[in-house]
Amino acid sequence: MRPRLLIASLTALLGLAGIARTATAQSDRPSIELIVNAGRPLRVALDRRIRLTHVGQPVTATVTEPVYAYDRIVIAVGTRVRGHVAQIDSGSKFVRARAYIGGNFSPMKHAVLQFDTLLLDEGPELPIDTIVKGGIPRVTRRFAGGSQQPAAADVDVASPTLVSRARNEVRQRTTDAIAGAKQTVSDTFASIKSIRQPGQIRRLTDAAVQQLPYHPQYLATGTVYDAELSSPLSFGRVVPEAAAAAGTAPAPDSLLTARLATTLDSSKTPRGTRFEAIITETVFSADHRVIFPEGTTLTGEITRATPARRFHRNGELRFLFQRVQVPNQPSAPLLGALHAIDASRDDRVAVDDEGGATLENSKTRFIAPALSLLALHGSLEGDGHSFADPDGDGSIRTAGSGVGSRGVGGFIGMGLIGAAVSQITRPVGIAMGVYGAARTIYTNVLGKGREVTFPADTPIQVRLAPGTPVR
Repeated sequence: MRPRLLIASLTALLGLAGIARTATAQSDRPSIELIVNAGRPLRVALDRRIRLTHVGQPVTATVTEPVYAYDRIVIAVGTRVRGHVAQIDSGSKFVRARAYIGGNFSPMKHAVLQFDTLLLDEGPELPIDTIVKGGIPRVTRRFAGGSQQPAAADVDVASPTLVSRARNEVRQRTTDAIAGAKQTVSDTFASIKSIRQPGQIRRLTDAAVQQLPYHPQYLATGTVYDAELSSPLSFGRVVPEAAAAAGTAPAPDSLLTARLATTLDSSKTPRGTRFEAIITETVFSADHRVIFPEGTTLTGEITRATPARRFHRNGELRFLFQRVQVPNQPSAPLLGALHAIDASRDDRVAVDDEGGATLENSKTRFIAPALSLLALHGSLEGDGHSFADPDGDGSIRTAGSGVGSRGVGGFIGMGLIGAAVSQITRPVGIAMGVYGAARTIYTNVLGKGREVTFPADTPIQVRLAPGTPVR
């Protein structure tokens, strides 16, 4: 028994010594104040659909990206924010005129929101001052290679702290094979959820309502906004994690989570333009020492910029990250490429394996021009007049009235208003058919494509090159 007691005593002493060394090491490090600086955006998504009626309407939203202060999360995914509609703008004359031409006579409303209260899980409500930007529906994360993952606004955030910490660990420490497997599983469950999502029926209903000449306007559930802080937030003082030794590099192929600090546009950002991104999730070494704290700056260069062209050819941008700047340290070389970016599902953003981003055209874009041409043909052929039998069998034939064709042509041209107006007379119906055909052919075939535009604060992921050192 005595040897066992001796071994137990020695083990206890060694454990106490280790705890003492850890406590001493922590006490040697000065404490820091956890501050979320002014200008830092909180990415939030609306909790419910809102019908715009008046200024002052209350709105609530959920934080979809964790907010770090130096080395830890201070605002977790799932934290609620509260605010109101600060302003309702009717839009410019050009926007309104364009809507009228398309048969939409509803007043064009642009809602300016303001979030003023942060509802933390622990502690009292925290007042905040924000400038709200964006208003992006159906946000998804597009990965290199064309895969897609639902944004945080679409996933379960019942355990926000655990989810965000686990995601951070996966992004930083797993291999490509594990990351690929997790992504495949995530995509599978996302597809199942998309099929079962009750909002599908609502979206179809809303799409039908939007065809009415006058219709209400809604802010859809899950619409994403960036609430930029106008003043800093303090979360107290703590002893930070130890910093990694100078020159410590993240593991090869690591993923860095960041946000763009520069607005990029394929038509306005020429090749060679320098841009910046800010790391938003702290990067740790294998022994949990801080390599890149939140707020570290990544600097890159646009290596290719192709503006949109005629015949619906979309723009293209290619990114290359070259340097990293840790706060209060000199910059160091770093080589990385764009791996993923958040964008609206409706934009159809595609990211390739070399860090390029473009927009994919819908495969159904030729349906409207084809229908408009068929409707126009039916309107021209169906004049309702009798004529002699051309094959000599003694019968007299009457062409169709073309009412249906004129209605389809008018609807394509100016929606329900066009469908109704086209029934007044045959010449009016033909005119509406010509307008609809010209409009759809130009928009979907002959016209200029779309520009690739990523506003500042867009969340991104950067993949480091294999074996890239940080000197």
